[in-house]
Amino acid sequence: MSDIDDPPAEPWTALRRRLDTLAGQLRSGREPSAEQLAEERAERSRQWAAPPPAVAADTLVLLLFTLGEETYAVELAHVDTVLPIRQLTPLPGTPDFVRGIVGVRGRVVSVLDLRLLFALPRRGLADRNHLVVLRSAEMEFGLLADRIVGVQSLDPALLQTEQAGLAGLRRSVLRGIGPQQWQVLDGARLLAEPSLRIDDND
Repeated sequence: MSDIDDPPAEPWTALRRRLDTLAGQLRSGREPSAEQLAEERAERSRQWAAPPPAVAADTLVLLLFTLGEETYAVELAHVDTVLPIRQLTPLPGTPDFVRGIVGVRGRVVSVLDLRLLFALPRRGLADRNHLVVLRSAEMEFGLLADRIVGVQSLDPALLQTEQAGLAGLRRSVLRGIGPQQWQVLDGARLLAEPSLRIDDND
């Protein structure tokens, strides 16, 4: 038996199919239509409003994405949308980890680079970078991603939470390491982290 089980057939499978379809469109270079995005977001909102009783209350439902050879994960409940990056506008006077801003459905969203946040080697933007937009009532930003892997569920008891050699922001926002070496980020802590807030004031 695998340590990691897929979400139950209903309703998470329907949501997963939509995200897999979106990921396929991203890989093929086709941007989903406004109608497709609106439908996916509405369906996701309905699922979040009524969590399926078949899923244990503490089960993590995760969106997986890659940066280089590493796989990261964040709880789906904190993900607003996933989009290809078509245009990135640099924002002078901001920290290095802020790679710029993009427009997302009429909103201006800052783009953060986890490589720089976690003191990893910097890389240039690839032609097919994606954006994972995290959102709460008080905060919104996008995380750079190389590839969208998909959605998986995980028992939090399987997370390895003790990580030697980690410090700073990475230690505070890393919830743990999954059985398949996923680095599971704490979406709530990321969205509440004061150092990631970009003020509009001069």
